[in-house]
Amino acid sequence: MPEKSRLMPISYYNPKQEIRLNAYADTIVLEPDGREQRLRAIRFGGYPEMVRAMSDAIYAGATLETEFAGETARLTCEPKKYECHLSHDGIYAEATILSLDDEDAAAKKGKEAQADGQTNVELPPRKCVLFCPAGDRQALFEALDRKTAVPLIPEFQDYVLDELRRRGILRPLRVISIRERLEAWLLLCKKDDANIVKVLEDGLKASAIRIPGTLQDPHGFDSVHSVTSYLSAFGVTVAERIREQFQPLFDPAAEQLSPEILRINDFIHAHAGYSLYPAQLAVAESVKRKLSEGKSAFIVAECGSGKTKIGATALAAYQAQKRKKMFNIVLCPSHVARKWVREIAETLPDTEGVIVRSITELDSLYTQYRQGDKSIYGRGCAERRACGRVLVQPDAASGMPEGAERNAYRGAAQGRYCKLLCKRCALCVSRRRERPQRTA
Repeated sequence: MPEKSRLMPISYYNPKQEIRLNAYADTIVLEPDGREQRLRAIRFGGYPEMVRAMSDAIYAGATLETEFAGETARLTCEPKKYECHLSHDGIYAEATILSLDDEDAAAKKGKEAQADGQTNVELPPRKCVLFCPAGDRQALFEALDRKTAVPLIPEFQDYVLDELRRRGILRPLRVISIRERLEAWLLLCKKDDANIVKVLEDGLKASAIRIPGTLQDPHGFDSVHSVTSYLSAFGVTVAERIREQFQPLFDPAAEQLSPEILRINDFIHAHAGYSLYPAQLAVAESVKRKLSEGKSAFIVAECGSGKTKIGATALAAYQAQKRKKMFNIVLCPSHVARKWVREIAETLPDTEGVIVRSITELDSLYTQYRQGDKSIYGRGCAERRACGRVLVQPDAASGMPEGAERNAYRGAAQGRYCKLLCKRCALCVSRRRERPQRTA
């Protein structure tokens, strides 16, 4: 508990330079260190120039004198181990000075010891100061959690705080304040927080603490002898945790397909004589939502699983939300070019798929797109244009200046962008051979 006192006079005197500084503090936090009292935090006020000078003296490691509760004390300051916050109100200024943690100093000493060839050097524990409202153990535990990398959960609170105090790892500091009801604690952490880790390990071994949700039956794995028996025993639990941790973009059991996807599926049934499977529709809906977020999407599945129709359905459903025609470029292997054109005709309403073999055909197709009322899918040979993967981003065409998408495709066909996609493309190889060599 903080001790109550009146405003405490603090003073600093340098006999060599004949400098004397005076101010008044309302809060002081001390760490008893043998006969000394090490300053960990202080708040004081006075004239601005006096407050600034006193702050500089504390930062430089001066020794202060103060008086509280009828006793005189000397306060030892550590050089360059404080952070200072100043505020002004007319001719009055106030400074709040807090002690810095020892994290950087301990790490620096460890590196210097390794550089000197020393191994297994026992470094002094780093010190961290924790502040919390008086009597608030939850706030103290949260402050502890912020200072250490050891995973702490609320269920560990009482055990950890009590055990840290019992082992001397967490120590109370002396707080003297006239208006603040706060507590200050000193946390001693060894390298990699090994002493705090040891507290948790001992607590888990002694069953003083346990991780919530863990299996309490010590014989739960007696009947598990293979992967099959494990899935039989815990498959439902594993499935539930997967569903909790990995939320799908679309859950067909709880959500309805969008009208755009249903409209395209009806078009496929009318023109191809069959509908997409529920799993294919679910993937198409998920990809459409990912495109709506402004992100790209990959469809990875085995041959024959319907990736062409799923991708075309998703892209067309996404573009249908914009209620305008779109110009699209598809790069695929040459042996599936006609398949792409056929499936686009079966899948997408108000859309036309065309195989493009040259820049002249591309120009003609783009002119047709500008004059017509249909969306266009220009299918280019990946082996000749830019072999490798194609990353399609939503809104690419609608956000480009007029003709920019055509110029981009023309650049790919001429080999300007191909080197970004493939290092072994025949077109790139031939162009590298034709490039003149630099001469010295």
